[in-house]
Amino acid sequence: MVLSFVLNTSQAFELRRQFPKQVFQEIDAAYESLRDSYWSGNQKTVKPRCFFQPNSADELARAVAICAKAKCAFGVKSGGHGHFAGQSCVEAGVQFDLAKLDTISIQRSTGTVLVGTGCRWGAVYEKLQPEQLMAIGGRAASVGVGGFLLGGGLSFYAARRGWAINHVRSFEVVLANGTVVTASRSSEPDLFRALRGGGSNFGIVTTFELELYPYTGMWGGRTLIEGIHDRQAIDAYATFVGNLKSQPMGHTIIIFNYDEGPLHMHQYIVHTEPVGDLPAFDCLRQVPAMESTLEMTNYSDLAGNIADLQEWADSRVGCATLTFKLDKALCHFAYDVFIEEIAPVSGYIKGTMELHALPRNLSPADNVFGLEPTEEQLVSFLLLFTYTSEIHDEEVIITQQRIIDRVRKEAEKRGLFHPFLFPNYSAQWQDVIGSFGEANVKFLQNVSKKYDPEQIFQHSQTGSFKVSEHGWKPTAFGRKLQHQAMEM
Repeated sequence: MVLSFVLNTSQAFELRRQFPKQVFQEIDAAYESLRDSYWSGNQKTVKPRCFFQPNSADELARAVAICAKAKCAFGVKSGGHGHFAGQSCVEAGVQFDLAKLDTISIQRSTGTVLVGTGCRWGAVYEKLQPEQLMAIGGRAASVGVGGFLLGGGLSFYAARRGWAINHVRSFEVVLANGTVVTASRSSEPDLFRALRGGGSNFGIVTTFELELYPYTGMWGGRTLIEGIHDRQAIDAYATFVGNLKSQPMGHTIIIFNYDEGPLHMHQYIVHTEPVGDLPAFDCLRQVPAMESTLEMTNYSDLAGNIADLQEWADSRVGCATLTFKLDKALCHFAYDVFIEEIAPVSGYIKGTMELHALPRNLSPADNVFGLEPTEEQLVSFLLLFTYTSEIHDEEVIITQQRIIDRVRKEAEKRGLFHPFLFPNYSAQWQDVIGSFGEANVKFLQNVSKKYDPEQIFQHSQTGSFKVSEHGWKPTAFGRKLQHQAMEM
């Protein structure tokens, strides 16, 4: 099947005819502000033929049917927090901007909240906190609900509650044929499970029904640490994370920033109850800090704090990840490799390395990650590079590939490597779907064919990690990068 990746005049006219106030083309004043609403400069530079902002699932379904019939390309944007071009945007096609699907409706009778996919987590927390309620959501207030959840989702409750996606009770989904269905344990159960980690392969989720939990506040904040304390900070992180099973109400992230200035670090330290200064956090607080914001607080302030560190104007962004079993020596090795590789390019690429404790898969059958319960703590090793010019796109990818490859080989040698790739942190060149295991890949492919027999979401929608091709289908540029990486 040959698909058109350009929206022709008749489809543009039909969309505009049906939705005259909701379609924005380059001649419209809103067009540039919509382009600028993406988080990463890589996505901001992409030029769709038009933006469409639906006000309901039914309106979106009509637009999807138009695109599917014409086999024209489309992109789907929730919060637009993806990093690589094409992750939630489209060149010369229809860009669905779901910002108006921003429902936040508490359902006390069912203990859930209905959240539109166009919401950002900061707005959700502001709604829930006064009601002493909380949903399992993102750690950065600016992140959109849709992409975060469909990629699995890490929250401050990760050790205590597991993956955020496991707390979705139902999905409202627009399918490729223009119908709207509800997927839950009792209705469309295969689709329900596939959406719990399988990404945007099956339809467009318009509303999530999220489970609610009691909430009374939090304690935490961030500390700023000089580079001379890097080894102590790594050891403290590994000690704390190694004890998460016995203290699951705690959470921490360690972030290393390297640019032309001196190396510095941030610790994020969170207790998911309003109790501070517990002995469990002593190892983290004993790392000398230049600044500290640790205090009684709430989820929205903590999430706003992280969001502030992720705002960098029009910078381009490159992310990549690797999973390994927690080990102090391996964490030190990964850090040394990061410093060695980023130092020569730090004049024009700002390198960030982060370590994130992945939740134990408390209900492995409820998602498609293929992670079995284990006593061993898994860690996501994240690389996040920012830079200003597209001339460095290739160098960023090659540098990240080189770091990932070196750390992976060391982890394999030590018996600490794990094949799982966390979708929210993965690069366009990583085989995320394949990392879920053969049985889950086959299940996802079957669900895709069942609910999208013409494979519209595999071939017409841009986006992350397609089940039909085990992740990213390399372009000529991508094949070049893969070949270079194998030679390193």
